[in-house]
Amino acid sequence: MNKKICLNQITLAVLTSLLTYPVLAEDKSKGDFFDTEAKSLVIELKSSLLQNLSREISKNGTESAIPFCHTNVKSIAKDAAKEKIKKYEFGRTSHKIRNEKNSPEAWLLPYLEKFQGSFFDQTKVNEYPIIGQLPNGKRFYAEPLFVNAQCLQCHGENLAKNVQEKIQVFYPKDKAIGFKLNEFRGLIWVKEK
Repeated sequence: MNKKICLNQITLAVLTSLLTYPVLAEDKSKGDFFDTEAKSLVIELKSSLLQNLSREISKNGTESAIPFCHTNVKSIAKDAAKEKIKKYEFGRTSHKIRNEKNSPEAWLLPYLEKFQGSFFDQTKVNEYPIIGQLPNGKRFYAEPLFVNAQCLQCHGENLAKNVQEKIQVFYPKDKAIGFKLNEFRGLIWVKEK
């Protein structure tokens, strides 16, 4: 199977799984669309990052993905967020971080612990979204991220030597390797400003 077809199938599978998450209950009579907007923002962020990363890997190879992510991930996220960036903060975090700027805030730690060591299970997708309220009254939405085949190229157990070396150049304290297919990788989150 050629590389382009494989990446397109991975992209389709990820987008399909994103759309199978449940629509969450909200009080729309009060104009409250936080759950829907946060979910939509998560889908946009994941989709945009995956599309841009897939395009970079197809064009220049896996090794190029490391500096590409290092340089572009924030601008990709801001572009995907569009107007929602005025209302929400968002990010990614993990129990095994690559970029220290993505270290988890204290409120995320229990959720990282909840999913750590787990693997994607289609029968549990209704349990994945987490919606809550912070002590300051602001609401949050979080979803677990699971490793797909493309992720293994930079986060798996058997990385190519050139990829390992490039990771060390950009992320000398990297801990985000050694993952298996469908393993919990971290969380993507959105919270009210």
